[in-house]
Amino acid sequence: MIQVLLATFNGERFLREQIDSILCQTYPAVQVLASDDGSRDATPEILREYATRFPETVQLLHGTPTGSAKSNFRRLMQASTAPYIAFADQDDVWLPQKLATELQAVHGLEQHHGASMPLLVFSDLEVVTAELRPMASSLWQRQQLQPANIHRFPRLLMQNVVTGCTMLANRSLLELAQDIPEEAAMHDWWIALVACAFGHAEYLEDKLVRYRQHSTNVLGAQTPVELRKLPRLRDHTNRRAQWEQIIVQARSFQRTYNTILPADAAATLLDLERVETSTSPFDRVWTMLRRGFLLTPLRATLALVWYLWDRQASF
Repeated sequence: MIQVLLATFNGERFLREQIDSILCQTYPAVQVLASDDGSRDATPEILREYATRFPETVQLLHGTPTGSAKSNFRRLMQASTAPYIAFADQDDVWLPQKLATELQAVHGLEQHHGASMPLLVFSDLEVVTAELRPMASSLWQRQQLQPANIHRFPRLLMQNVVTGCTMLANRSLLELAQDIPEEAAMHDWWIALVACAFGHAEYLEDKLVRYRQHSTNVLGAQTPVELRKLPRLRDHTNRRAQWEQIIVQARSFQRTYNTILPADAAATLLDLERVETSTSPFDRVWTMLRRGFLLTPLRATLALVWYLWDRQASF
């Protein structure tokens, strides 16, 4: 069975389409576990309606509002009991073969690595408007993401390449990743880091989700402008905020898994800490480049190098 974790908040506009696309999957053994985070629109009523119509398939998790999508997904992860887990936003549309395709890929990983190994599969997405009109045939191309970085821990520490609504995880990965700390940037990035450090992952070039862009997206498919271009002036405000998020998450990852970290992951985290704490601009930049703490596209890495070189003067 695959359990789909659905986190909602004021999602009445598109929620029915999302749930219907999950219920219409070609893979039959699917259960939806939904958690609403204090919606003030008709979202709770829609969820109750589906739970009433499909009592064996749609289940509701009740609790006090968590205040964020990350915390809502954490609550769902901690409540899940299924052998395979997928993650759903409230406003997308899944292609009918999504879960079947991803489960086949997970089974392939299990044959090579065993079911006890933390395993993750994720895919590309088609970006569409609120009315489901095409905007971009590939999210990866639109954001110039390199999904192969799921196998490169230094680069994954710097930049997430996994979109949560495309993920399928096995039980071993969920149990290792489910206590997501507040310092994590988002649930999908944290899960990706756990899979990279402790297990194995596979990315699928199939576009298995129609990724809807609208005015109330929590995180959208916009191009990350500020780290994609070099500034005319040395205004590093946005770069500093992104760098601090990376460091805070990395430190939390090290604290959470300190006693079980593989040696190469532990060494990578120590090197990233060196980039953060070194008093030498040359040492900061050299360590970053030598250890492969890179962003895509290249302009983003160059902009971050500029920030790290200037950082002493910035504070």
